[in-house]
Amino acid sequence: MNTYETNLFINPEAHPPPEYGPAQKALLNQDAFANVEAEVTKLPGYQPTPLIALNGLAMASSVRALWCKHEGYRFEVGSFKPTGPVYAMLSVLKGEIRKATGVETVTTQDLIDRKYESVTQEIVVSAATSGNHGRALAWGARMFGCRCAIYMNDGVSAGREEAIAAYGAEVVRVPGNYDRAVQRSFADAERLGYFVVSDDKSAEYPHIAGAIMQGYAMVADEIAQQFRGVQPPTHVFVPGGGGRFAGATCGHLWERYGSSHPRIVVVEPTTSACLYQSMIENRAATISGDGRSVMDGLVVESASAQAWEILKGGAFAFLTIPDEAAVDAIRQATAGVGGDSPVVIGETGIAAWAGFLATTRDENLRQQLELDCNSRVVIIATEGATDPEVFHNLVGASPERVLADPKPQPTE
Repeated sequence: MNTYETNLFINPEAHPPPEYGPAQKALLNQDAFANVEAEVTKLPGYQPTPLIALNGLAMASSVRALWCKHEGYRFEVGSFKPTGPVYAMLSVLKGEIRKATGVETVTTQDLIDRKYESVTQEIVVSAATSGNHGRALAWGARMFGCRCAIYMNDGVSAGREEAIAAYGAEVVRVPGNYDRAVQRSFADAERLGYFVVSDDKSAEYPHIAGAIMQGYAMVADEIAQQFRGVQPPTHVFVPGGGGRFAGATCGHLWERYGSSHPRIVVVEPTTSACLYQSMIENRAATISGDGRSVMDGLVVESASAQAWEILKGGAFAFLTIPDEAAVDAIRQATAGVGGDSPVVIGETGIAAWAGFLATTRDENLRQQLELDCNSRVVIIATEGATDPEVFHNLVGASPERVLADPKPQPTE
């Protein structure tokens, strides 16, 4: 098999891994996570997402064991995002209810029961998105009885817009790239009194960005729980983007397992790799906004400074991959290898799987990432087929057909 054109940066700060220190704990810690766990697990429909064993692909890839942590089963939203933005928006809604009513203790169940609907129906939460963030926020807004405005740049597919609008959110299209949508969302929030729930700081609720990252640690905690009583993974492949999800995964596993935590491999599109560039510059970097990728949700100009504080000391490596690897990985997942059941993953959610695929095709990458016959690997798939039309175009079959057919034939 042909190898892919990749870039790999092995993090010298993580050899050997340092201790999880005060700077990291100020951003993510087990005490704060306890509140995340208490809130997210009480949302209607909560259950841990599955850890799918891929024994056939493990054997074919010459690793001891391989699992896919599949976030496509997260609530009805189909991605990891409810663990972050929905958790963060709770503090906005509760804060505004306290201001309006003087009631000090407002619970999440109060919001679900619409106890303060006269207040929440006047609140508008907003964010820019390329799909999953906005969909999660719209889902939460419908559940809690507030309004939602979502900003999408004109490159995002119509299917993702329709999925968000189906939850009752107002969708605003913005010409240009994702950062233009971010700028418009903040401008409108200031003008119209909206509350931005995003990775960027909000003046009125400055803790929101940190709360989102802390919420994302729910995925890593579930992984740790699913490995309770057995050997933890040696490697975890996780998608990059702006870094908050990768930072939450790295930080939570680093604090839990200490210096023996799994090797975190951060995977990004080659055309938009602000975290890889951050390693080169040794700071949270900003790159050109002209990048395009099939992994559209990972096309981000600027690395999160908070996430970088964790990743720069805890992530084992940063890997960039071409779109070809992502498409091949989607098709590999749907086809199954060596008796594995088909797995449906969206074009952004496939990045970690694609990084693993690229690594196993390249002996040099394998050696640098210390991937061998004793490795136990988790790849985090951050979404299902959240845009079925895009998935069909890439695979040649609908998600339903893939799951119904034990051996679908992907297109060449």
